[in-house]
Amino acid sequence: MSTTYLGHERRFSTVKVRAGAALLVFLWFVLVTASGQAQSSFVYTNNNEIPNTVTAFSVGFGGTLMMVPGSPFMTGGDGFGFEAASNTAAATMTMRKRFLYVSNTGTNNISGFSIDTTTGALTLVPGSPFATRGLGSLFGISLAVTPNGKFLYAGNAVSSDISAFSVGSNGALTPVAGSPFVAGDSVEGIKVSPNGRFLGVALPLSDSVAMFSIGSNGALASVPGSPFHQGGSGGAAYVDMSCNSKLLFAALGNAGPDTQVGVSTIASSGALSPIAGSPFTFVPGANSSVGILSPNNQWLFVSNQDSSTITSLDVESNGSLAQVSGSPFSNSGGIGPNGMATNAQGTLLYVANGDNTVTGFSIDNSNGSLSPVLGNPFVTGGAGFLTSLTTFPAKRVEGEGDENGDDGHKGHFRFEAERECKASSGVEFEERDTGKGMKGSVDTYTVVGNTATITGAGTLLDGTPVTYTAVALGNAPIIGANRFAITWITATGSVFQTSGALIDGYIAVHP
Repeated sequence: MSTTYLGHERRFSTVKVRAGAALLVFLWFVLVTASGQAQSSFVYTNNNEIPNTVTAFSVGFGGTLMMVPGSPFMTGGDGFGFEAASNTAAATMTMRKRFLYVSNTGTNNISGFSIDTTTGALTLVPGSPFATRGLGSLFGISLAVTPNGKFLYAGNAVSSDISAFSVGSNGALTPVAGSPFVAGDSVEGIKVSPNGRFLGVALPLSDSVAMFSIGSNGALASVPGSPFHQGGSGGAAYVDMSCNSKLLFAALGNAGPDTQVGVSTIASSGALSPIAGSPFTFVPGANSSVGILSPNNQWLFVSNQDSSTITSLDVESNGSLAQVSGSPFSNSGGIGPNGMATNAQGTLLYVANGDNTVTGFSIDNSNGSLSPVLGNPFVTGGAGFLTSLTTFPAKRVEGEGDENGDDGHKGHFRFEAERECKASSGVEFEERDTGKGMKGSVDTYTVVGNTATITGAGTLLDGTPVTYTAVALGNAPIIGANRFAITWITATGSVFQTSGALIDGYIAVHP
């Protein structure tokens, strides 16, 4: 058993657990014995066909994929149904908590789904699909969501603008006032910074990245000096940002025999400045369409669409890149690699391919090398040109819902505990009938089986400082078998504690 201390270091380590209070030991015993169910993980693909569908896979031993019963699921909209161009890099689906969002380029709308966290099955949210009020293109409509799940953004390539939506508690989307917002160029990949302050937008025609600040109401405002040129021989196609929101990485699509990545520092204003050596060039590779960071920010993976390879790069603390031994790696039978995603633990990488397949790789986190998953490539059953995929759960430890307290009071909770990226971690709890509640940061978390123990500091609703311990039993197959408990203490010694069974929502716990 180990406790993880959260931070922004490039490489992390574990230390021994400190002894807990008697109350914590008691709660631990109750929760651990409540369920021994295994965790469930899923992979979802946007099949970009007419009519459009989403294929759902469950993740088996070693990362193998098995299609979820009922898959593929209808989106209610249309894709384009064929390969559009040599550079197709839009992330046309995104995940937040239990909601999956998929863009339908052919009908310029977005479909929202709720996820059955036990089976992986999808159900359309009320009102879906939602019109973007913009025009996409053969490149797809890029999607990104804020870390707090309140806002979703859609990049429209033809109309060169960005649609902004607020996300309701049921997953429904409502346009933000002023949407869509002018981007100034054809939009491809977009990404929200982990601190939720900025939206980065890849502009391929000008080989630039536009930066926008995100207002409290979700509205976008262009950062002074934006857009920022990347200096590649092709065009900026995709962006990702470090978990401390201080570095931006841009995959630069090009027709040459190399992989190109632009790296910039992000100022407090959101302005970008290229680091020494940027853009970085690596051979061989062709058309570096998508680049994503591993959860620990130790590796950057780049899909080379035209050469059907994956480049793996070692990321230094200042953002400098070096190719790992053996890179680039063959795409293991998949043709035209596009969007990619890792699992929450950062041990598996999945790739969406233009031939309607998914390839999976095991990540060796000691050296960044990739090994193909047994059974590659996996057929989606769709007929379109895949541009992106995503995984669930997105975090190692996360949950949101309501617990029926053993003391008769109902409490609403939300938490995320991320080993690698502290910026996206936090805990909230409130008993609405008593008015008791708190918000706090996550300083450590411990995982044993399906049970997570989270500790940190925060404040009560009236601002009183507290320290807390929360214990969550996750991912049991029946709502009510999952449990959530929280205890906090003020500086004066005042103690609050509650625990209860889940009555709605979900809890996911992955070691």
